[in-house]
Amino acid sequence: MLSLPASPQRSAAFALWSLIFLLPTAARAQSSELDSLRATVKGMEQQLQKALDRIDQLEKEKSSSSARIGEVEKSVQAVQSAPTALNPSIGMVLDATAEHRSQGGGNFNFRAAEFGFAASVDPFVRAYSFVTGSRDGVEVEEAAAITSSLPWNLTAKGGRFFADFGRFAKVHDHELPFVNRPLSMDRVIGGESQADGVELAYLFPTPFFLRGTVGGYNKIGADNERVDNAKSRSWSRFTYLGRLNTYFDLTDNQSIELGSSMAYTPSLRLNGDPTGGDRMVNGIDVTYRYQPLSSVVYQGITWGSENSERIPFEDVAKRRQSYGAYSYAEMKLNKNWSTGFLFDYAPSIEKPGLKTIGYSPYVTWNISEFNRLRFQFTHADDRVRADNSERGNQFFLQWTTVIGAHTHGFLGR
Repeated sequence: MLSLPASPQRSAAFALWSLIFLLPTAARAQSSELDSLRATVKGMEQQLQKALDRIDQLEKEKSSSSARIGEVEKSVQAVQSAPTALNPSIGMVLDATAEHRSQGGGNFNFRAAEFGFAASVDPFVRAYSFVTGSRDGVEVEEAAAITSSLPWNLTAKGGRFFADFGRFAKVHDHELPFVNRPLSMDRVIGGESQADGVELAYLFPTPFFLRGTVGGYNKIGADNERVDNAKSRSWSRFTYLGRLNTYFDLTDNQSIELGSSMAYTPSLRLNGDPTGGDRMVNGIDVTYRYQPLSSVVYQGITWGSENSERIPFEDVAKRRQSYGAYSYAEMKLNKNWSTGFLFDYAPSIEKPGLKTIGYSPYVTWNISEFNRLRFQFTHADDRVRADNSERGNQFFLQWTTVIGAHTHGFLGR
């Protein structure tokens, strides 16, 4: 049979009917694919939500475990620190010298056995005490309480302690970088700056260290016998102190420390004088340090100087001023050895025209952190003391040993 070619009209009609029948089928296929994608996305959302819920649960469990671990650690620390809390840290220092004076001969001088006790009272206060025994007897050198959590950068101290005057006046003898306390400070202050009273210190919020101290005391000076700690008196006869000191780095290897102190007694009565007069002691101290970073604090140079002024009152109508000063330089050679030189200019308080001038080179051997030997030679041109043995050439060999926990703060500088 022969087929005849279709006419153009028939072909167009056939194509139109095919399109009419195929379009719904394609639309249904596309809709099914969209529904499948929606279901897949919804399933992924549900899985993601489950994962997020699981993460939240794990974080809560972790926080709970950390809290329990923290409680356990606190309990362990409390148990470990209980013996320390009940038993303060205790230490002892023995300080003795073998001495020879060209004008007085030799002597073995047991200078002191100093016992130290320190502990925290509670989270707000810590306390310490130093009891010293020497040839002169037993004395409580310091026994004070210090706050540790006052607001506004304040720290309060009360009891018996070394008043914050100058640099070396508040340092125990065995902590000095040389054998003997400079006479220029000894005569002005009256030995160490021991005082019964209170102090308040404020740390300024500056980019460098700056601290101010004010205090009120019965008197200042362990050997100051003008005032008796056991006797009451008017507040005008107390001694009041103000000090401002700062520390800052000049370079990575160099630093400087500056301080200014003033102690003032509004009314001081001597030799039965019923009126008396005011008394003032001023001091300025400066300390320069060169400490190479590569030396790990075992090498360096320290230079310090301090001068003071005092007005005595044997007769108010004849007020006199006396000026004293010392200067020293010390070089650390290595971990064990250092050497230095001290110059001391100490006029008489009663007769400023008379003075003592001392020159003292010294060598220190730190056998260990707890055992030290120091040899010092001193030449004293003395026009003040009547004792000839204090004049001329003097030789000292000092031996200082430490046992236990014994510290006076940041002094090894």
